[in-house]
Amino acid sequence: MLRRAIYLAAFAALNAHSLLTMPDWQPDTWRRIAAMATRDLSAIEPAVYTVFVLFGMWSLLLAALILVDGEGRRIPAWPFALSTMVLGPSMVLLYQAFRPAEVEAIRTRTPLERAARSPLLAVAIAAITLGALWEGRTGDLGAVWAQFQTDYFTHAMLVDEAFFVVLVPLLVAQDRRRSGRGRAWVWASLLLPIFGACAYLTVRRDAPGQPRTTERSRPRQRGRRG
Repeated sequence: MLRRAIYLAAFAALNAHSLLTMPDWQPDTWRRIAAMATRDLSAIEPAVYTVFVLFGMWSLLLAALILVDGEGRRIPAWPFALSTMVLGPSMVLLYQAFRPAEVEAIRTRTPLERAARSPLLAVAIAAITLGALWEGRTGDLGAVWAQFQTDYFTHAMLVDEAFFVVLVPLLVAQDRRRSGRGRAWVWASLLLPIFGACAYLTVRRDAPGQPRTTERSRPRQRGRRG
């Protein structure tokens, strides 16, 4: 109950900040979003482009971790995973608040769950992240800070990414027991944002000799006779 209260309080605080205290939406925001989406670096600050790409990669990484973690749980994980791509950490906090500890019977994996477990996805996220960091190497961090203070979109991306830095290791910590991996992966995902968790997903396997779910497996109830 305390865990749920903490996540719901963080969810409420994040959304209250978004609605009440963030900078205004600038008139040229949609133009800048279009330039970032088309990689038109002549029209935008390269460092802000890097922030934009990292937001997408973090969102995709969290979606994959949610799908991996949610397999076999009573509440389906895919709505939280997909909405994370649009709504950011708010949906991760909701997933954590209502995530059941019990694991139910194993079923056939969906295409989304199979994609989340693919090492190719983690490799692609890491490669795109490296490319974005290279593109932003000549950027002006002072300009990013100025936009953080005055622009809703840039402010929202950076605040969300601060949450992502904490939430990714948290999901890795929850999942490592099922995969039979050591605690070092949690530190790797914290100290090497994005890359540590990508490496974890690349090598992740279900623990040998264990069912796919190793948290409190829920036995199937049989009806009483007579």
